[in-house]
Amino acid sequence: MSDYEVVLLRHGETVGYDGDLGLTPLGEEQARERGAVLAKEIAPGTVVRMPHARTARAIATAVGLRAALVDAGIEPGPLHPDPWFDNLRYSLHGQGVDTSDAVTERLTLTGDLPDWAREYDRFDSDYRSVAAAGGPIEYWLHNPTLYFEPPHVAAHRFWRGITEVGRDAPENLLVVAATHSAPMRAFLATTLGEDPGEPHNLEDIRVRVRPDGSADVTFRGRTTSMTVPPHLPPWIDRDWFESYGR
Repeated sequence: MSDYEVVLLRHGETVGYDGDLGLTPLGEEQARERGAVLAKEIAPGTVVRMPHARTARAIATAVGLRAALVDAGIEPGPLHPDPWFDNLRYSLHGQGVDTSDAVTERLTLTGDLPDWAREYDRFDSDYRSVAAAGGPIEYWLHNPTLYFEPPHVAAHRFWRGITEVGRDAPENLLVVAATHSAPMRAFLATTLGEDPGEPHNLEDIRVRVRPDGSADVTFRGRTTSMTVPPHLPPWIDRDWFESYGR
């Protein structure tokens, strides 16, 4: 295995957070502009892989990024969904779903609310402007919840996605992954020891992984060196984790 780099990118501006919605025209432009800038960094001979989260906004972001790379004369591999890079998940009726699916069902409810819906309202009762500003993520990172995926689980699955996508890393591998701010912030908080706040649309985290398992994580000009977690902690069920999103 060779050194490789993973670029985790937050999706572009979305139509909204009260459902699985795509990008605004500005969000589509953000993705293409970011792809054009990224293309200038990619040296000839680089192998580019492009996993993405499974939401409409992440898919649309990946499409825009890839189109810009192709326009710049780069031939990335095909886009492919990768659950390791999914958005924050929610336990709805015992099933792990995207938070936007939980909002969709929450908005159908009136009167006395079940516990899961009341917990979601503590996270965000606005479903649009608060979510867009990243406020619910700060709440999630600092308050124990019963129905939301814990932050440390989101961080571990990002590490798993990073290692899996580079398991057979060829020379000069670059991975460009369109994903979401919540797991990005959990990943950064567990790496840096603090929450650096909401990443901007198309802002990135860079992860340089080496064959010995060491890694450099860079965000906003700050680089932290660490070891890729070699084991899951015992409080994460391995069978559940290995089947995540599959």
